[in-house]
Amino acid sequence: MSEREKLIAVANSYLQQGLLEHKPQEVLFADHCVRYEMGYQTGGNARQLRELLSSDSYKSNKAIHDKQWVVEAPWLDVRFTLELHNIEQTMRVATRFKIVDGLIEHIEILFNAGPLQQMIVDSIQVLRTDIES
Repeated sequence: MSEREKLIAVANSYLQQGLLEHKPQEVLFADHCVRYEMGYQTGGNARQLRELLSSDSYKSNKAIHDKQWVVEAPWLDVRFTLELHNIEQTMRVATRFKIVDGLIEHIEILFNAGPLQQMIVDSIQVLRTDIES
């Protein structure tokens, strides 16, 4: 397996096991992995991210289509279409990963959800972990 294929396999653990199969314990997160979604930090470590992916919010994910990868190690960018259960509208998603030593250290997510965009962005703000208390 080439280095490119290895990096894609690690990132795919997030897409497949995390987003679609609801098995976040199988996602290859570094303990200190951070995640940003639409500019908001929505995870500051592997435990938080696994809890988040276990939530009902992700159960609506049905399938991922049309993945297009750009790999410039340690960074990977993937664009894909996310199909949701019981919703005709699909989402276009762009995700950037940083993978070091076979583990995901950093995730940045941008998406276009058409008419659902504002509702989803509003729900992301509830998940923020970068809010100072």
